[in-house]
Amino acid sequence: MRNGLEKKWAKVVLAIIVVPFALFGIDSYLNSMGSNVTVASVNNFEITAQDFQRSMMVLQERLDAEGQDRSILESPEFRKSVIDSLVDSQLIKSAVDKYNFRISDDQLSTYIVGMPDFQENGKFSQDRYDQIVQYNGLTPKKLEQQIRGDMATQQIQGTLANLTYFPKKNIEEIAKIAYQKRHVKLYDMLLLDYEDKIKVSDDEIKEFYEANTDSFIRPDQVKIEFVVYSVANIVPNVNVTDEEVKEFYEFNKQNYEGDEERSASHILFMADASQSDEEVEKVRQKASDVLKDLKKDPKKFEEYAKDLSQDPESAKNGGSLGFFKRGVMVKEFEESAFTLNKGEISDLVRTDFGFHIIRLDDVKGDQVSYKDVKAQVKGELLYGKALEIYNTNAEDFSNIVYEQKESLDPVIKKYNLDVQQSPWMSKADAENFFNNPVFAEAVFDQTIIDSKFNTPAIEVSPNNLVSARVVDFRESEAQALDDVKDEIKTFLTKRNSQENLINDGNKLVEGLQDGSAKEPKWIDELTIDRSDKQGLSDVIAEEIFKMNSSNLPIYSGIYDPKGEFMVIKLDKVDSESILEEDVEFFNEEFMAAIEKEIEKSYVEDLRAESKVKINSKFLQFAQ
Repeated sequence: MRNGLEKKWAKVVLAIIVVPFALFGIDSYLNSMGSNVTVASVNNFEITAQDFQRSMMVLQERLDAEGQDRSILESPEFRKSVIDSLVDSQLIKSAVDKYNFRISDDQLSTYIVGMPDFQENGKFSQDRYDQIVQYNGLTPKKLEQQIRGDMATQQIQGTLANLTYFPKKNIEEIAKIAYQKRHVKLYDMLLLDYEDKIKVSDDEIKEFYEANTDSFIRPDQVKIEFVVYSVANIVPNVNVTDEEVKEFYEFNKQNYEGDEERSASHILFMADASQSDEEVEKVRQKASDVLKDLKKDPKKFEEYAKDLSQDPESAKNGGSLGFFKRGVMVKEFEESAFTLNKGEISDLVRTDFGFHIIRLDDVKGDQVSYKDVKAQVKGELLYGKALEIYNTNAEDFSNIVYEQKESLDPVIKKYNLDVQQSPWMSKADAENFFNNPVFAEAVFDQTIIDSKFNTPAIEVSPNNLVSARVVDFRESEAQALDDVKDEIKTFLTKRNSQENLINDGNKLVEGLQDGSAKEPKWIDELTIDRSDKQGLSDVIAEEIFKMNSSNLPIYSGIYDPKGEFMVIKLDKVDSESILEEDVEFFNEEFMAAIEKEIEKSYVEDLRAESKVKINSKFLQFAQ
């Protein structure tokens, strides 16, 4: 069966003890595993890399369960939000202790007994409770401690929610505004049409230059030569044999199974190491008897699964485990499930969980052969070997560029590297060169500039080490007019075009409003609301909902930085066709938004009162 029985029950426990991520982030279940790397600290409490990695694993499980793309986990912004959530979680836990929020034994007992996940046939089941504790590697005391802590945390949530109040009689009017539909006609005037008509003279350029000389100071600049020691450069020099590729594939076969998925059902008869040989044999005999019956009458499978299976989650569904790929189930279960034909029932399968009777229900997706993935496997093996060489030599590379800092030649010769040259770069250019501010600081260090020594080796990105030396330097100075003439011309063209466009647009709006102008040929006619802007930009939609609708029609205009002036005619507003259920829904959303803001402000206050430090270096290289 599935690492899946464990995973399903783990999700049950997490569902119990995780405080909602929107406010409190990853819960206190993610304890430190002794890592020395500190991701963040809250007062004297350290949040470790182990906490961070466990948080990411929980989120990955959640995304996989919901069928979401896990690539979001690689975003630096997302990772920062995870760390912030861990910090917020610790701030809340500290507040629980500080303000003496406590859960009594009776409250805890009532809560646990009443939880559906610990019940069978509508009643609390001690066996089910013990199974969940066991399969999550916890003790009852530890689980109850976690639940107690998170119940106390949610007491704070409840207290904050009680601060939220808004008179219900006012909700309907606000809901009408929120769901209001506005009918508009649109006419756009394009900036490009105006730019074609603008002529900027040399005198205008010179006048602008002389009035803004401080804006045309070229900053300090350097030219550098540099070398890159990277995994990518090592790969072409690595060789692997077909035998190595085949061996690697067989060892990691579960990673190359394509998109084939199998749906199976099972009946579990639990038997584990805590039972005696006699007890295990009794379980095996019972399972064998059931298997004989099923071989005679396979249609009884769902009935037996519901009545006899000791996997309570799948038993509810006639034993169904749904679709799964290779690598999800434990090895013995997987080997059986992936050799069965559709509708076939297996012999008894023994795993650490006990004895299984498995039926294959369905197959979808394509199975991938070794031939199909050989090139991919070879590439991964080459990269792996190159990475191993890189890791072995990285320290030596760093030592050479430091100890023989007068030149890059020694490291170039030893590792057969190409020396590269940069154009003139400002410090801002240097930051963008490798998207790494540490590199920019190094090449603009005054000692490096004066001595022409190598910079220390800098890992500008994962598995890419760089060392550079400054070959030329020039101080900041005023740029000559001829050097910036084109830049000024472009700026003045755009600025003058924009001014003319906005002036003409406002004149048209005024003329339409007082009746002195003829209506243009409207390019579009739309009915929009705040949730459906019909493709309009936020700038234009916001202007439409700002327009005073007391005396229709009314005209307005707004310049969109995207390069157009939009003339708007508002001729109809519908605020009446709102259902009672819409009002109720809005009331819930409105109150939830207010509660969220109060909760957010509360956490911000806790941060302000605490000493919070984030390890920015860890965040940078967390990928």
